[in-house]
Amino acid sequence: MLGLLQGITEFLPVSSSGHLVLAESVFRFSIDPLSMQSFNVLLHAGTLLALLFCYRDRWYRLLLSLFTNDTAHRRLLFFLILATIPGAVAGVLFEDVIANEFSTRTSVAVAFLVTAAVLVVGERAEQHRRMEHLSVGKVLLVGLAQAFALLPGLSRSGLTISAARIMQTDRSEALDFSFLMAVPIIAGASAMALRSLVTGTISLPSSSVVGIGFFSSFVASVLAIRFLRAFVVRHSLAWFSLYLVTASMLLLLLDL
Repeated sequence: MLGLLQGITEFLPVSSSGHLVLAESVFRFSIDPLSMQSFNVLLHAGTLLALLFCYRDRWYRLLLSLFTNDTAHRRLLFFLILATIPGAVAGVLFEDVIANEFSTRTSVAVAFLVTAAVLVVGERAEQHRRMEHLSVGKVLLVGLAQAFALLPGLSRSGLTISAARIMQTDRSEALDFSFLMAVPIIAGASAMALRSLVTGTISLPSSSVVGIGFFSSFVASVLAIRFLRAFVVRHSLAWFSLYLVTASMLLLLLDL
């Protein structure tokens, strides 16, 4: 169930981490927050495989650009590396704080409202540029949006797509860049979780449980990627803000 939830909500702009926190609260898992967060990161590894599968041709062209005259894809690859830096630094510095201080239903509810507002603002911006035409500073701002999305309830895809659109980027371009820039950040987070597992800092369920979570996350992620890429061609992402506001209100009422 957690794998399916992760796969579906990672790419829809509704925050996978926020929904995982809520699911863990409902099922009342007796697992320390850091180990639970690391298990969630391993679920993200299924998402990582789905991203590589769905964007395999694009990644091939990006990597091939290092050895050809494809300047557009080489510049885009540089931007992906650049946009990863803020999130990587924030993840290393604040992993423990995020796991222990921002995994409550109230904080997730507030973050849902922030995500909803950002989606609406992003959809109101004029869009016509391609990502490779942006400046270094604007790409860093998109990367900063990804760093803030480490907080449960702040949607990584929602914040990064909206940030790119505020920079006047076409919706489809913004979505593809958001999905591409998820690869290095998820890969890095997965590597950190595996290192903590090897050193004994965290503990995880049995390999069969982890395997089922990974596989279900992969399948759900592939379906979610294909759905959202088709959805954005005709529809505004601001529609998801209605769901986020409703979910936030319900969570706040539960905590009264």
